[in-house]
Amino acid sequence: MKTGLTRLLPYALILLVTLALVWIDKPFWIQLAIGVAITAITALAWDILSRTGQVSLGSAAFFGIGSYTLAIFEPLIGLTLAWIAVVVVCALAATLLGLLTLRLRRMYFAIATLGFALSMQVLVVVFPDLTGGSGGIAPPVLADGDPRWQLGLIGLLLLAAVALSDALLGLRFRPAFFMIRTKPELAAASGVPVVRMKIFAFIVSGVLIGLAGACYGGLYGYVVPTDVFTTNWSVLPLAIATLGGMDTTIGPLLGAIALKALEEVARSVIGGTGYQVVYGAVIILFVIAMPQGIVGLLRKAGTLAGRRTAAGEKKKERERHA
Repeated sequence: MKTGLTRLLPYALILLVTLALVWIDKPFWIQLAIGVAITAITALAWDILSRTGQVSLGSAAFFGIGSYTLAIFEPLIGLTLAWIAVVVVCALAATLLGLLTLRLRRMYFAIATLGFALSMQVLVVVFPDLTGGSGGIAPPVLADGDPRWQLGLIGLLLLAAVALSDALLGLRFRPAFFMIRTKPELAAASGVPVVRMKIFAFIVSGVLIGLAGACYGGLYGYVVPTDVFTTNWSVLPLAIATLGGMDTTIGPLLGAIALKALEEVARSVIGGTGYQVVYGAVIILFVIAMPQGIVGLLRKAGTLAGRRTAAGEKKKERERHA
C-alpha cells in the first residue's frame, strides 16, 4: 500500500501544483512552472535512455527537430497532424541515429550524439527556404498564447513522461535495462534483444524531447536555430537527472525544481551575467557532494532515521527488561 501511494505521489503533486497555479493565475509562477516542466520532461527522457548505459549529448537535436517539425508541417497539414508529425519525425530520427550509433559505448556514443546535434543546427541554416535559416521560423502559438492553458498542456505531457518512466522502471523492462547497462554480452547471451531495446529507449527518449521542444517553440511562436539546437539543451537534461538522481522517476523532477530554484536565487542575488558562473559552480559542488543525487541523499537520510528509531526502540526494550 505504501509503495502504491509513493508511486502516485509525483502524479498528485503535478496535478495539484498545475491546478493551483492555473487557479491563482500569477504569470511569474506560471512561467516558472512551465520552465520546470519542460526541463523535467527532457531530463526524464534523457534518463530513460541512460538506463541502457548510454550517455547522450544529442538531446538538443530532438528538441530542435520537434520545434521545427511543428513549424514546417502546421501550414501544410494542419495543427493536429503536425503534432503527429512531430512524434513520427522524432521517432524516425531516433531510429536512424540509433542504428548508426547505439553499438558505440560510453564517450564514443556521447561524441556521436553531440555531433548529430551540432550538424542539425548547420542543416537548418543551410536550407533557409524550408527552415527560415538563421532568421528562424514561426511555429503555431501553443494554446492561443494563454499561459494557463499552456501550463495545463505541458503539465499533461509531463504526466505522460512520468508514466512512461514508471512503466520502464517496472519488472518487464528494468531487469533487461540493468543487464544491458552492466553486462551487455551476458544480456545478449541470455536472449535479451540488446540493440532493439536500446533503439526502443532511444525512440521514447527522442519523442518526449521532441514534444517538449515543440511546446517550447509554441510558447513564443518563434524559434531560431541557436535557441533550440544549442548545447544547453544537450547538457541541461544530463545535469538535472544527475542532480536529482538517475534511474528514478522522482529524481529528474526534484532536479528540475532544484535547478530552477537555484537559477532564480542566483539571478536575483547576483544579477547580470555573473550569476551563471556561481550557478554552474554550485551545481558542480552539489554533484560532487551528492554523487547519487537528491534521491540518494533522501534515501540515506531515511536509512539513518530508521536506524536511529530502531536503536531507540531497542534501548527502551532493554530498559524495560532491566
